[in-house]
Amino acid sequence: MTLTIILTILIIIVLLTVGGGLVAIIAYGLGWLIHLLTKFDLFQSTLLGLAGMFVFGILAERLFSTMMTIARDDLEEEFDEDEFNDEYDDEDFEDDEELPVAYPGVPRWRQPLKQVDFSKARPNDPCPCGSGRKFKECHGVKRTTA
Repeated sequence: MTLTIILTILIIIVLLTVGGGLVAIIAYGLGWLIHLLTKFDLFQSTLLGLAGMFVFGILAERLFSTMMTIARDDLEEEFDEDEFNDEYDDEDFEDDEELPVAYPGVPRWRQPLKQVDFSKARPNDPCPCGSGRKFKECHGVKRTTA
């Protein structure tokens, strides 16, 4: 048991040493390229390369964790086709002619979802329906009666 623990610790130390050496070699190579392009000292260029690798590692980890969170959320949502079909069955919907028209002349898709009091709205105020448009350009449009 103690032998496996010692071997595991030695393997971890060797891997960290090799990984650290590779990072140092890559930072030196990147520093050398920065040195050629910017005329910084080689030591400063190597530190700049090491800092750039560190920032890249942080950004890559954040991007990876964000992507994994999104993928995990997508996997957790189970799609139940029967529930979907029951919820959106064509027989449950009424015909367009049968729907009550609260605001004649306003298309159905622009009708408010809830009853809203338009009596206090002035033309340049935001529309109370929540569209973000001015009242005079949304539900306050002057309608011509035919």
